[in-house]
Amino acid sequence: MLDEILPKNLYALDFTMSHYSELLSKLSVAKNEDLFNDKKGAIHKALVNYFIQTYQKIDLSVSFKSFTLKKHFIDPSRPESFDRMAHQNASIILDVLKRKEEFLPLPYLVSIPTEIRNQIMENFIKKNENMETARSITRQQIDSIFSLDERDITFFIQGKISIRYYTPPQKFPAGIDKRFAGASVEVMEEMYQHYFPEGAWSYIEPILGEVISDKLNFSVIDNSTFTKTFIPVFRSMLEILLLDIVTEEDREKIEGQTGFILRQYFHEILLYTAKNLLEFIENRDKNAETFVKYFADEIIIDANGNKIQKHAITDRQQQKWNFSSVLSVMMQYKQSKIRIASQKEAILAAQERVSECQADIALEKKHKHDTSEKIDELETMISENDRKVIELSRRIKEKRDESSSAKSDLTKANELHEDLIKMKKNHDAQLDMVKNRISNKMSELAQRHKKLEYEKTSLKNILEQSASIHEMYELIAEAISLVLAKR
Repeated sequence: MLDEILPKNLYALDFTMSHYSELLSKLSVAKNEDLFNDKKGAIHKALVNYFIQTYQKIDLSVSFKSFTLKKHFIDPSRPESFDRMAHQNASIILDVLKRKEEFLPLPYLVSIPTEIRNQIMENFIKKNENMETARSITRQQIDSIFSLDERDITFFIQGKISIRYYTPPQKFPAGIDKRFAGASVEVMEEMYQHYFPEGAWSYIEPILGEVISDKLNFSVIDNSTFTKTFIPVFRSMLEILLLDIVTEEDREKIEGQTGFILRQYFHEILLYTAKNLLEFIENRDKNAETFVKYFADEIIIDANGNKIQKHAITDRQQQKWNFSSVLSVMMQYKQSKIRIASQKEAILAAQERVSECQADIALEKKHKHDTSEKIDELETMISENDRKVIELSRRIKEKRDESSSAKSDLTKANELHEDLIKMKKNHDAQLDMVKNRISNKMSELAQRHKKLEYEKTSLKNILEQSASIHEMYELIAEAISLVLAKR
């Protein structure tokens, strides 16, 4: 009844007395208070349920003549305009849920396409909200609207929003290879070579940081949660990646191929993850510090009374690292990075000065070329004018041409000679100055090249001095990647 009376997806604060009066009229209780009182509870419940359908929580009080309604904002600290925007996005997500079959490239994976994702995100952008807020609130809405549980995962990668439903491990008959969803190693290898002839790492690495930040963020995650979720997270990441690469007829092999690729790059993925964790340690993130402090060679009893074997961070030389020793190396590593970055900036600045000097020299050389050409042109003009003066002077002297025009032409030619000589002297002076500037610039360029080589040598020395710290960093990162893999 309410769906027939009220507009679809009505925002709660837009529910007016007009809507309420129409509702009471349709229920035939608008003129009968006793009848209204009989149905009051049902009316109240129906209205609350109506708004629940669009994931709006309200407090409502109804009477025969009026009602009061209080809307619970998705974020109480934000204004009504933000809540309206969130409601609009909820309507978009609800529409996806209603058409869910259109967005199921795999039975366990909902893939919300780029155009819908952009529509949702643009609403946040219009409110000047950052992407972290946009993703957090959108994830809350998706969790609620799609009724996800803690084992389901929502990703914002590859330009889409993907919802990966948890699926229990498959059971295969005895003798079947369970590693790749029942597919043989040969089939998986052939598929891998077909789609990734140059390897898959170039596809994985660009999205790995975003996935870790989103789903395995070391500023919030604890050791237990990481251990339970990192394999499903990385498997789901690869499934989403494969969806954009494999043909539709090979989609049924995606689950097996995901396991195959994860085995191929398991070490690289966890090494990348370990270095991500070390970045948080470098920046003294308290949660990350607690995460690393957890690792120790001991057995603990969990809240359920179960014994849990913990593992120490042990490198390939069998040296154990505790939090203090990890932190010490990371502080040195951070200072080393700062020095290296600073020195690289000094090299860039020196290179820029060399380039500027080379550009100045090129400009001066062009000026020299143009000036030399102008001098050659003036010399030609002087020679031609001199011949004219000689010819006119001879003709007048020999009285072969005593006309006023000849004498006038001779006067003009003599004047032109003076002008051309002055112009040539001016250009000669300019040419000397240009040659001087080029000589000075060449000396300056030599000094700038010397400075550049000095900065490069300084960087080489810093790198040599920092080599042991960087080796220890790599050693620790590898050791952490190994301990992260232990479950």
